[in-house]
Amino acid sequence: MNIGNIIKFGKYEWHVLNIQDDKALIISTAIIDRKAYHNINKNITWRYSNIRKYLNNNFYNAFTSEEQKQIVETSVTNNDNPKYGASGGNDTVDKIFLLSIDEYNAYKNIISNAPIWWWLRSPGYCGNFAANVGGGIADDNYDNGGCVSYNGGVRPALWLKL
Repeated sequence: MNIGNIIKFGKYEWHVLNIQDDKALIISTAIIDRKAYHNINKNITWRYSNIRKYLNNNFYNAFTSEEQKQIVETSVTNNDNPKYGASGGNDTVDKIFLLSIDEYNAYKNIISNAPIWWWLRSPGYCGNFAANVGGGIADDNYDNGGCVSYNGGVRPALWLKL
């Protein structure tokens, strides 16, 4: 396995973004679902978002017990929006997460484009917006974000034991 490879894990194909020691950071090659970041339009951070609950419950539970054992519980840093300063809230511990703005910037040359826009976990320009990446072409305005109650693409990321 090398950075940039596409692997199969569970029902999905994943891009390998990073390899550290005995684990690999992967993101789905395609949008796996369309969901709101949060079910109502309000100031919300990753920690309390409905999309986080979905990924770490419903989506996680779709993996077999053997596959679940390969998913590494990860300390997730939730920085403020680097351009607008909107609060990222408290850091979390997650099995499955969305990339942050910083992570997207680090790996965007590996990640394939998607036909529709998709969520990042970082806040957008204010508390009721979450950052996202535009579909189809490279989008350098993703830090503005979209209203948290809009349905956007979901591209989960996780650390996988090798």
